[in-house]
Amino acid sequence: MSRMVLALGVLAACGGSDAGSVSGTVHGTAVSVADSVSAAITINTNQHAAAILLTSTGNTCSDLQNRVEHPSEKAVIITVADYANLTLTTPTVPGTYSIYQGGSAPPKAATLQVLVDDLNCNRVDNMGAKATSGTVTITSISGNHFAGSFDVVLDSTDHIKGSFDPMECPAIQSAIDNTGSASSCQP
Repeated sequence: MSRMVLALGVLAACGGSDAGSVSGTVHGTAVSVADSVSAAITINTNQHAAAILLTSTGNTCSDLQNRVEHPSEKAVIITVADYANLTLTTPTVPGTYSIYQGGSAPPKAATLQVLVDDLNCNRVDNMGAKATSGTVTITSISGNHFAGSFDVVLDSTDHIKGSFDPMECPAIQSAIDNTGSASSCQP
């Protein structure tokens, strides 16, 4: 699961009409949500999960397909998976997933990470954060659409809550696999 979080960290940029929200701040900064996308993903041959990406800019799916990043972009990356017999599987029914950071995963495992880019689309690590506790609740699953909410405490000691109703975007997989052209930074 940690490989998946790192791979999703390369995502910086397609979403629904009510993409979602984040309440609370991260290092004193609000995280606005303009767009959100989700998809079932393959981490490696026998490990699968659902990935949800909330971004502060629009056209996220197209940006993922074209490997476009934006200055000062903020993103919340959520992953959820069912865990049994050392195997992660993509959820097929709604449920509540517990945040974990390594070791043995709970039966319903989740990760959440906040990423922040600077004016040159470079990651600003000391402005981002990872969830250390809390939950992600998936309320609706349909194909690559995973809707729900989260309530987490971050390693920055910030407490954030939010919701997501993303658009399906299978292009998340190619961003995880890091295939295609190099990323470009566009206003």
